Amino acid sequence: MKKFVYKVKYYWHSLQFKKNKVLFEDCLSEDLKTDIKSRMQYHERAAINYIAKR
Repeated sequence: MKKFVYKVKYYWHSLQFKKNKVLFEDCLSEDLKTDIKSRMQYHERAAINYIAKR
């Protein structure tokens, strides 16, 4: 059951990372780009953390 939960969390963080990546590429504001980039980094680290637990 733990593996399933980790897999779901991995996919959720991966999806959030991809969503933020698209937003980052289309963004024009430098302030907003900084905020989106920090969210991308968080979700990337979380996804890596959950894939390592599988």
